[in-house]
Amino acid sequence: MNSTRIRLLTSVATLATVLHAPVLHAHPGHSLGDADAQHLLTSPDHIAVLAIGGLGLWLVGRLVQRRLPRRVLQSLGLAALATAAVFWGFGH
Repeated sequence: MNSTRIRLLTSVATLATVLHAPVLHAHPGHSLGDADAQHLLTSPDHIAVLAIGGLGLWLVGRLVQRRLPRRVLQSLGLAALATAAVFWGFGH
């Protein structure tokens, strides 16, 4: 795959993630402050939100031209994805 096609696919995935972010809710029934930490860290719905947010950070980082901000965004995105994976393992 050439770099133009990869950049286009990354842009489309980033746009889709960003457009869904304002309407993304873990699940109805309570606000983030109403749940205890155990629920937030073991609920598949909350873990999915963390993973999608991490993917969004990583994708946005792929579009940034400057090296330091790109690496920071990609690192934060991977950290969020790894955290979601660890929490998924604890919850199941």
